[in-house]
Amino acid sequence: MSIEFRLMEVSDIPASIELWKSMKGLAIRGSDNIRDLTDHVNMNPKHNFVASSDGQLIGTVLGGFDGRRGYIYHLAVHESFRRKNIAKELMDKCFQSFKEINVSKCHMMVLKDNTEAQEFYKQIGCELRTELLVFSKTL
Repeated sequence: MSIEFRLMEVSDIPASIELWKSMKGLAIRGSDNIRDLTDHVNMNPKHNFVASSDGQLIGTVLGGFDGRRGYIYHLAVHESFRRKNIAKELMDKCFQSFKEINVSKCHMMVLKDNTEAQEFYKQIGCELRTELLVFSKTL
């Protein structure tokens, strides 16, 4: 079984959405649609990655840059491919893409009850911020 990693393309979006829908602990929201995700990939062409095996998409990470900080959304690896360092490789690629444009800090959004993701981020050296709250407004 060989795993291939590459930049995400717009054509990967439908399969990415299907993967995310199958993931426990990953929230799919209204902006997780083909139009909005196409805009995201086009605005951040060097910060989104996929992993595939035998032509099947098995992992994703969406990275975004706001001009100051990097952001990680939708890190996902198909359940049958976990514990093979795929998520770490996807994150390493995303972190490296941020370093190449001199981003010094990256934030990851994780649902409170997604303890598996929280543990993963701690294992790869991320710090849990407890002094912040995130507010959102749908426009």
